[in-house]
Amino acid sequence: MDEVEPIIPKEQMAALIGRPLSTLESDNYELYLSIAVERLNDLLCIKLADMADIPADLKLLIARCFQTITLEQDSVINHGVSSKKVEDFSISYFEHESNPMVDFVRLNGAAIEKYSQCQAPMRSGKVICDDCLRCI
Repeated sequence: MDEVEPIIPKEQMAALIGRPLSTLESDNYELYLSIAVERLNDLLCIKLADMADIPADLKLLIARCFQTITLEQDSVINHGVSSKKVEDFSISYFEHESNPMVDFVRLNGAAIEKYSQCQAPMRSGKVICDDCLRCI
């Protein structure tokens, strides 16, 4: 069976994220890359695999989404913890904890908007019925 060349080779991924890949990232490279690509396919309403040539800034967006997977794993391990103290045992929690994927979207909004093929713009705001079970 022929090996399919990934959208971004490992060496280029390391250059785009600005550090060497961790052992975990390197061992699970194809899986993490496919998750990042699928997330961006959903977020941008496009199919990255169908693109003949992927521009450098879109590759950077893929790399940042790839890096977000590791950040999410670390976030789950330390869910809400902002600091720890060994002496006298003290743990502080974030008052307003964020999510790595939410941060990714917020920090890369310009690039996401540039490549998005979605029909409606992304919006967020206050939910009208705060007491409802499932607000739509």
